[in-house]
Amino acid sequence: MSKMEDEIKDFLKERGAIAVGFANLETLAGGPPSADLTYKLPEARSAVSFAMPYDRDKIRAYLGKQNYLDFETHNIDLNIKITKVGESLQKWLEGRGHASKRIIANNNYRREIEGWQLSMPPDISHRYVAVRSGVGSFGWSGNVGIADYGTAILLATVVTAADLEPTDPIPPEESFCDNCKICLSVCAAGMVEKKKETSVTLGGKTFTFGARRNYILCNMVCGGFTGLSKNGKWSTWSPGRRRIPDTVDNNELFQALTQMISNYSKWPTRGDGAGGYGATPLKGMNIRLTCSNCQIACWGNKEDTRENYKILRNSGCVIQRENGEIVVLPAEEAAQEFEKMDPSHRELYK
Repeated sequence: MSKMEDEIKDFLKERGAIAVGFANLETLAGGPPSADLTYKLPEARSAVSFAMPYDRDKIRAYLGKQNYLDFETHNIDLNIKITKVGESLQKWLEGRGHASKRIIANNNYRREIEGWQLSMPPDISHRYVAVRSGVGSFGWSGNVGIADYGTAILLATVVTAADLEPTDPIPPEESFCDNCKICLSVCAAGMVEKKKETSVTLGGKTFTFGARRNYILCNMVCGGFTGLSKNGKWSTWSPGRRRIPDTVDNNELFQALTQMISNYSKWPTRGDGAGGYGATPLKGMNIRLTCSNCQIACWGNKEDTRENYKILRNSGCVIQRENGEIVVLPAEEAAQEFEKMDPSHRELYK
């Protein structure tokens, strides 16, 4: 490491980063389009990747249906914080004569790609830069995690014209992921295959993780349009109770998602506090954070991750009354209360 790399590490760790790594055009060569650093900065030579952790107390209160708003607010605040830290690093590098560009943490996509609203291709993939630079490694879910933190982290990237010395990926034997696949058990969407793998090759090194079935499945649940688990025993923080279609056909899923979005737009305002954010693909619609389970439930060790799953499994189900009130009830009681509601109101959720 040269003096500049050491200074960058110190700069970011002083601002809350738990891991920092470096990649360049060579170590990302041959990857998908979202591994191309020059997309955001034509003169880019290198990238800085770094990670910050989520608050574990807020995660457990959220998974256990004890406190919704605190974690939603925390998640949005952490996205803003990590993006601002990236912007500070951009200015720090520019002050030393290196053109640089911070990459927004989330909700920013390549709009020139047809169908980007569904596939949501990022400007630069934070995940690809992170795994190639050794900030973290892939878990089965495809989320990136770090030992002792799991995937309950947020990633950020800064691309720069500076020539930075790349850092090595984490060896497979040192990965945080032991393939427990609890990430699949906490996913109401059934987004990731249980056995089928996929891979990405970056700079001659291949990284594997679970294959995604169809991104629309995640859009349905992570977008907050539905959230009831397949066994009906627990839900996300979404009051939507429409079952996820048992298909990966793009047209069928798109039709189902379109109906869900239409119904969602007619739901009353949530009665558990103002919040949410404007999702880029759904202009003008306020989206509430109701899931992220596959990311935040994994803490990088079996005991904590199993406990998180247990907390979620026993957390009950969310329903929304006609006046907007959000109610958390045991599964059977929630189903009974839901059936007592006005039929026109019920139809918006199922």
